[in-house]
Amino acid sequence: MARYLVRLTVPRRGGWRSWRAVSGTFEHRLAEQGSDVVLIPRIDRELRDRGRGRDYVQVVVVATVVADDVAEALDLAWWAFREAAGDDLAGWDMAAVSAEVQPADA
Repeated sequence: MARYLVRLTVPRRGGWRSWRAVSGTFEHRLAEQGSDVVLIPRIDRELRDRGRGRDYVQVVVVATVVADDVAEALDLAWWAFREAAGDDLAGWDMAAVSAEVQPADA
């Protein structure tokens, strides 16, 4: 098994005000997903881009993941994100997600 750094960038629907209303709950639920294989999942940053529309927000989530390969690392991080989102999946633009996975030792 190896350690991978996984970064998920997920647009949040509804803009900054909508995100601020749920960000604390999401952050708490994300931290609860930490385990022996998904280490310290957390919000890395929140990006605002007004050029993409009124108050467009992207949330960047990072975690170190212990996995056999890149695909498994991405799958485990994505699972943690979805668990944290819970019944609020409609609040996220899942079609516009981007992911970056690299060895944690790099």
